[in-house]
This record gives sequence, C-alpha cells and structure tokens, in this order.
Amino acid sequence: MLESLDPFQQLLLGVSSVGVLMIVLVIFLTSSPNFENTDRLKKILDFFEKKD
Repeated sequence: MLESLDPFQQLLLGVSSVGVLMIVLVIFLTSSPNFENTDRLKKILDFFEKKD
C-alpha cells in the first residue's frame, strides 16, 4: 500500500501518524488518576502570585 504513494505522501502519512500517536498519548497520560501537572511555567507564575 505504501509503495503506491509518492515519497511526499509517505512522509506526510508518517508525520501525521506520529502526531496523532502523540496526541493520543497526551490524552491517555493526562486522564490517568495519578497525573500531576508539574509545569515549570505554572510553578513560576504561582510563585510570583504568592509573593505579592
């Protein structure tokens, strides 16, 4: 099936499939019960808010 596509279409298919896989992984990980947001930017913003 992939041999019938030209190289650009193969590249596009590969990149989009990896993108979809990453999106599914993020949704799966964030929906797990022991997920904790350890976002550095959020911690820095919280730190500055508490300082005031």
